[in-house]
Amino acid sequence: MAKIAIVTGASSGIGREFAHQLAERPEVEEVWALARGEEKLQLLAAEITAKPVRTFTVDVSDPAQVATFFETVEAEKPEITWFANNAGWGKFCRCDELTPEESLSMIATNCSGVVNMAIRALPYMPAGAHMINTGSASAFQPLPYVGLYGATKAFVRSYSRAMNKEVKRQGVTVTCMCPYWVGTNFFDNVHEHPGNAVVTKYEVMYKPEDVVRYAIRDARRGKDMSVYGMVNKFQHVAAKLLPQRLVMWVFLKKQGLK
Repeated sequence: MAKIAIVTGASSGIGREFAHQLAERPEVEEVWALARGEEKLQLLAAEITAKPVRTFTVDVSDPAQVATFFETVEAEKPEITWFANNAGWGKFCRCDELTPEESLSMIATNCSGVVNMAIRALPYMPAGAHMINTGSASAFQPLPYVGLYGATKAFVRSYSRAMNKEVKRQGVTVTCMCPYWVGTNFFDNVHEHPGNAVVTKYEVMYKPEDVVRYAIRDARRGKDMSVYGMVNKFQHVAAKLLPQRLVMWVFLKKQGLK
């Protein structure tokens, strides 16, 4: 029975970094990398030499594709020792600058896709296994112009922390990774909308390798949330202590918005 790590959204950014770092884990024998783009997955597989990498072209927002992938899982019955439930996307704009189709697609990927993958993976996760669901610092409070993306990540954060309590008897930990601004190609797409770019001031840009390394460490320590970086930690505390209306005002002022 193979001991594997599954990574969704593995073709770039944080997901790519998860694939690299989990391949180095001694308890992982093989990495199963999932993403929508086959070409980038093949490049990832060529980069990783520490362990074998199997690639699967899967859009987690499509229940049929997820079900097909788990037919392979059921046929082979591996032990999922690590699961980086990372696939997601977002745009930074006014709510009416997103089409209804884009809005529902974001929810389908960031919420429904996360839940579908998590629930289907759990039966294959033995005691001592770890699931990391990718949230965001935008989950800590409402953020205008990041509204829908942040709302989906607030769902992931709440769901993951509750899930961690529920599966403790199975010996599995669930950690919500809540990164701040991270220097990845995520920002190549966030401003692809009809209006002008609005959220453009990033006071710090963390490295994906540091964020992922910290999340893996927190998961191994059994934490239900991973918040990397001093700026991120400060915002997390401030969002808990200050009125959310004030937090939103500060964010808008910092971005030069009203």
